[in-house]
Amino acid sequence: MRAIALVDLDDTLFQTLRKCPPDVPADRLVPLGFARDGAPLSYATPRQMQLIEWLSETAWLVPVTARSRDALMRARIPFTAAICAHGGVIIGEDGEVNAAWHAHAVRQSAAHRDELEALAERVAAEAQRRMASLRVRVLSEGELGLYVLAKHEDVDERALHAVIDAVADTVPPGWTIHRNGNNAALMPPWLGKAHAVAALLPRLRAAHPDAPVIGIGDSLTDAPYMALCDFAMIPKGSQLSARALEPLL
Repeated sequence: MRAIALVDLDDTLFQTLRKCPPDVPADRLVPLGFARDGAPLSYATPRQMQLIEWLSETAWLVPVTARSRDALMRARIPFTAAICAHGGVIIGEDGEVNAAWHAHAVRQSAAHRDELEALAERVAAEAQRRMASLRVRVLSEGELGLYVLAKHEDVDERALHAVIDAVADTVPPGWTIHRNGNNAALMPPWLGKAHAVAALLPRLRAAHPDAPVIGIGDSLTDAPYMALCDFAMIPKGSQLSARALEPLL
């Protein structure tokens, strides 16, 4: 019997060198995520590598990631199907982009294009007013304008969050503000991992009707898609762990 594993990638199966545990020697870290020029960006610890091996042997592995399709393809992770770009793209078991979901995403992204651009301008203006060195852009996947991404160029998370706090009241109703470390994403209501999982999961269950579905993720925005699964796994020290587990200790 195999399971269906819906798995977040960054900060779950691997992370940047800065976020790797200090007690793991550098020569025991395995690079799994790479830049376009081939330079390693993300690393797995020995325990994470054992988890990946176990999942690949016992489950149909389905990444559910904020990464673009291109960035996913540059990660050395085996997968059966995938959800990319915070749910903006679904890749089916045939390796092709899901046409029905793509058509839905095209309609929705067009309807929110003006709001995305205006929100990106507000975040950039607030960063300039505060003299905060932020990189602000509308993240796209091909023709799809998906969400506003803000990062502090000097990894000053406090300054980044101060800017996002200052514009939070101007974010349209129903939008999601996702913060995780030095990343902040402002997403329209149609976009989200849970929406894409809700669209893909019935097909996976139909293909593997008796397989238990396991959701694995680290951040608060992973929780909604994990709630659609039969079981959940949470990395120690993550956002979800801090919210759900650590208060019980």
